[in-house]
Amino acid sequence: MTNRLSENHHCIPQFYLNRFGTKQKNGTYKIFIFNKNEGKFFSNSVSNIAYIKKYNTIEINHEETDEFEILHNKIFEQSYSKKLEKVIYDIDMFFKERNCLNCLSSKKRLELDKMTLFPTEHKYFLSILLAYFIKRSKKTRFFEEAAYDKMYDMMNYIYDCMKLDRSKFEENINEEIGTKEQLKIGNILSCFNEKEIKQFARCLFYHTWNIGYNRSTHLLYTCDSAHALTTTWKEKPKWHGVGYATPGSMIMFPLTPKICILMYDTLLLEKEKQFVIDRNYVYLDEELVKFINQELVFDAVDEVYSYDGNWEHLKDFYKKEKLPLGHKPYSIN
Repeated sequence: MTNRLSENHHCIPQFYLNRFGTKQKNGTYKIFIFNKNEGKFFSNSVSNIAYIKKYNTIEINHEETDEFEILHNKIFEQSYSKKLEKVIYDIDMFFKERNCLNCLSSKKRLELDKMTLFPTEHKYFLSILLAYFIKRSKKTRFFEEAAYDKMYDMMNYIYDCMKLDRSKFEENINEEIGTKEQLKIGNILSCFNEKEIKQFARCLFYHTWNIGYNRSTHLLYTCDSAHALTTTWKEKPKWHGVGYATPGSMIMFPLTPKICILMYDTLLLEKEKQFVIDRNYVYLDEELVKFINQELVFDAVDEVYSYDGNWEHLKDFYKKEKLPLGHKPYSIN
């Protein structure tokens, strides 16, 4: 008797999305959702959203396996979720104690003064976590598939223009760019390639980080990319894309509706002589929370998530930018 394979594979782990939902009596987490493809607002449980059937199922020797999804559950849903909980607890406690300094003993105030920077081990852990999230996300998988389709169409066009032998078309395609199934397998394997994850995490780690705590009247969103990427490079040419290691890159990684990690390009800060302390704790005001939320809306592939269903920032952004239905955070030219 064969074991039944799992089917509903979450592109962004449930333990992360649960942070943006409210726990129900039955143990599930309710979350508010905006669907960019349909323009609809609704609510659902985290377990019922943000998944794609057989997203990480592959075929080995003509037999399907979900071993990589099982591995994800063991490493991330069970182990990393506890580590993230500890990081969030430490950040919450820091800001709570800072807010009631007058209530603390002299000894406690002295301890808090010494703990002025976010621990390096927490920064390293979150770098690894975000690197994994990005690798696993629909944004990465779908971008790779869109690039594949573009190359396929280009080769198809060349065959038409040069009137080449069509009988060898698929064979040549497989030799040059492989198959979509091979592309999918490569993406899944990269999520568990320690060297690749650490290399990507290193890029994130060497940004200058601020640990932001939300003091505005609005809560932070998140999305099916779990982060937003933009640039602070004012002289960026229009043709120049925005990547995680490009000049002026700014990455926003919300951990809860109240906490967001802000990552700035260290080299550009030094070049522009901006003094930003790495691993510093900062407060997020109304304007910065609005900016973060709108960048998260832009970087969502299909869905944006909210703790309380307050979509004011999203609606303002859509009105201002006139985003079309089905807008994607990537394009292949």
